[in-house]
Amino acid sequence: MLKKLYILFLISFAVFTAPLALAQNNIKISGKITDAVTNEPLMYANVAFVELAVGTTSNENGEFTFVSIPPGTYTFSVTYIGYTEYSITADFTKDVDLKIKLRQQSLGLKEVTVTAENSKTGATSSKIKSEAISHVQASSIKDVLQLIPGNISENPDLSEPGKISIREIGTDINSALGTAIIVDNIPVSNDGNMQESIETLNGMTSNSGTGIDLRSIPVENIESITVDVGIPSAEHGNLTSGAVHIKTKAGGSPYNVKLKADPHTKEAYLGKGYLLKNNKGVINIDLGYTQSYNKLVEQTDLYKRINTTAKYSKTFFRNRSPLQMELKLDFVNSLDGQKWDPDMILEEENYSKDQEIRTNLSTNWTLDKAYITNLSFDFGYEKTWQDGYEKTWEQSSSGPNFFTTATEDGEYEISYGPSSYYSEVNYDGRPFNIYSKLKAKLFKKTGAVSNNILIGAEWRTTGNNGKGRIFDVERPPNGTGTRPRPFTDIPSLNQFSLFAEDKILVELGTTELNIMAGIRMDNVQPDGPFKTNGSIGLDPRINIQYEILNRKNNSLFRTLSLRAGYGQTTKAPTLAHLYPDKKYNDVESFNYYPDLIVYTTDVVEDTRNYDLKPSTGNKYETGIDFQIDKISGRVTFFYEKYEGGFDLDQIYYPIAYRDYNTIDAGLHPYYVPGDGIYYTDASTGEAQAVGYEDDVTFRTYSVYRNASQRIKKGIEYSLNIGTIQAIRTSFNITGAWFHTESYTNGAPYWDRVYYTTYSGNTSSQESFAVKFSDEHGYGNVAERLNTNFSIINHIPELKLLISLNTQVIWFEKDRRKLYPGKFKLYSLSQLRDYLGNPDLFINEDEEEDYYFLPESYKFYDNVEHEYTVADFQDQLHQTAIEKLSKFRFGEETMPVLLKCDIKISKDIGDRFKLSFYANNFLNIRPWYLTSREGKYRRRNQVPYFGADVKMQF
Repeated sequence: MLKKLYILFLISFAVFTAPLALAQNNIKISGKITDAVTNEPLMYANVAFVELAVGTTSNENGEFTFVSIPPGTYTFSVTYIGYTEYSITADFTKDVDLKIKLRQQSLGLKEVTVTAENSKTGATSSKIKSEAISHVQASSIKDVLQLIPGNISENPDLSEPGKISIREIGTDINSALGTAIIVDNIPVSNDGNMQESIETLNGMTSNSGTGIDLRSIPVENIESITVDVGIPSAEHGNLTSGAVHIKTKAGGSPYNVKLKADPHTKEAYLGKGYLLKNNKGVINIDLGYTQSYNKLVEQTDLYKRINTTAKYSKTFFRNRSPLQMELKLDFVNSLDGQKWDPDMILEEENYSKDQEIRTNLSTNWTLDKAYITNLSFDFGYEKTWQDGYEKTWEQSSSGPNFFTTATEDGEYEISYGPSSYYSEVNYDGRPFNIYSKLKAKLFKKTGAVSNNILIGAEWRTTGNNGKGRIFDVERPPNGTGTRPRPFTDIPSLNQFSLFAEDKILVELGTTELNIMAGIRMDNVQPDGPFKTNGSIGLDPRINIQYEILNRKNNSLFRTLSLRAGYGQTTKAPTLAHLYPDKKYNDVESFNYYPDLIVYTTDVVEDTRNYDLKPSTGNKYETGIDFQIDKISGRVTFFYEKYEGGFDLDQIYYPIAYRDYNTIDAGLHPYYVPGDGIYYTDASTGEAQAVGYEDDVTFRTYSVYRNASQRIKKGIEYSLNIGTIQAIRTSFNITGAWFHTESYTNGAPYWDRVYYTTYSGNTSSQESFAVKFSDEHGYGNVAERLNTNFSIINHIPELKLLISLNTQVIWFEKDRRKLYPGKFKLYSLSQLRDYLGNPDLFINEDEEEDYYFLPESYKFYDNVEHEYTVADFQDQLHQTAIEKLSKFRFGEETMPVLLKCDIKISKDIGDRFKLSFYANNFLNIRPWYLTSREGKYRRRNQVPYFGADVKMQF
């Protein structure tokens, strides 16, 4: 198998890197960039030919030069921090000297974009620029992503980890885990996080085994966010759902100050871009502070973040072969949890403290050789000092507590503790991530065909060398069953990847065909480039766009394009999935307070699933893009199926132990290790053994499996009607129909069935374990159709922008789905017919329940028996049949719902900007009577408002 993968990748690699046409006569493009008002040169403006992936920066005189550009039609872009982007698509056929004037971002400009912009290539993505981010007045990236078609407007919330959601209803752990967050070309990883709380109540915030907490990435210094909702480039891997690309600000700028407040959150920001003399480069410094309380009346549940960034940028060899370099250092200090309030009776608290350092080096070298156009290298190192803490009041209502410290199988005398005490647990995590990527690009044009070839290699290492879970074993949390656990013995997770891709442009008369085709190989836990100790996967991806109409062949459409794509994606499991903790099961054998207590401990040493594989995704989509004059639109149809998501499965197994007899009071028993329990006979003075029975009981441990399945399908749409100058107003319509289906597959579920036996006048409770083909026997389906109508009124003379967003949810549906081919649920009559027992459950109603039959069972001998029809004639086994209320399978359909949000931004002079927002300002919160439970629930969130002020000096 590996040999076939090796051959297939080499063939693909050879195709993409095959020699193309000979070098052609290239042209020289130069120019000067100045401020449109002051005419002063702008140093370190970023200049790029997008299709060629070549770029440079302007020098201290605002000048730039490209000495070898192949003739063709390209998008030429100039960006500078605090200025509007200059972008044109034009034919470059001869040497040219450009004079470019940039205007500072201001509401006094004629055009200001505060919506997400659709990509113009075959890949489905949306770009959100700094003007839109500012107008949203976001507290986290999650707030910004509400601009993506289909997403729902929500109030800012920093009280819990922010999970990303792409093309689906609600949030899903595997979907969030499968969304890559890439900041300045470096993926941010949560794969080394092992901070799993063992508290069922009042536990610290745990983000282990899930996606990135979006709260950890501040938004104030972001230049743009690009969201790949469709099929991503083969360059990007270790993902399934999509990717979010974040570009932070770089370049000279004045001091920028921002103060933001809403009922729960207070934020402050200071940023400055320093242009170094003598063309030494530019340094950007950013400082931020955020504090948010979950409840206004209880300032104990809080989230606090302090962040700072230092970014150095410089261009070498500007007039020959520009080498752009960025060196960045991020530091984020966050606190999340519940601190102790002196007014509280109990001194309970739980929190997570993270101190994170991210550093990265990115270089981009424009070489313009016949065999290579561009060479880039990215390196990132990320280290987090995680300190979790839980202090809980452990109290027993039936007497003293007791605790076990055994870490090996056996019978042990353990100790009594006080009936109540404070337990303190520390979680010391030190996850780290190392990332490096080397890639090369080659652009060639032969007649009507252009090729932009990309090849590259990537390495990732994720580990955790923290001390782990630490607590006093004589004051444990939750009594028995828990032990300290170090993280230092957990191996690192390595991943090696190769990728190749070609962006092909074919000019077919007056039409154009764009093809982006690529392939990616991911080797998890490699033992060589094409050998593995884990798994190897190949992900082919292709996006096709055919522009059938443009200004060259018709007078109506500026452009009309058809799109289609297919791609496979792969996400490796995290350390938490690969290396779960041992399971300690403790069973009481004898309890004679206050003299002696004996417990039997059974340790499941290895709970790993050695067959755990990466989760995978298959993405299909097709769509149409058009523009007629100023009216533009996009419609995308998509179908995505994700398989092998990580799900926790519970397994029952028997534990044998001695159940010692009860003895009279006053005997003072003692324990002899390896022998048993004794007491001294008062009449003879001799040691007497306490009798016992060999007993057995069931206990559990859990194993991760590739069981979670998710299907996402839908239609996304956007329509920009443009600006009606007479009323200074533009209209934008976005929305989506989403259909999300979730179920598990290949994850048998064990449950425990209790029954009572009688011997004379003595009864005892026994149990046996049964296995179902699935934990639920059904899936969950959610469906929603929404439209956002945005009216944006921009008055440049007043430097005022007002946007009114009316969100209409036309319907929301959810239901449970049956899968007859996977899990058989019976009606009562079907069950009676199948089992041949017309009197089965004689007192139950046909319309009341579905019945789910287990597949097998086992008693204390741990021998699994497959169920037969004859077995279910026994009343004991009839108790194992699971009953599911039918009314919960009915479809719940909620009617139309409106929500109105308003945002206002006003420039005051040239240095101040005031912004305000009010969500659900009409207070539309109707009551809805659920058809299933017959309960009333409130729809829409409460009205919410906030404001911020920005200053430049």
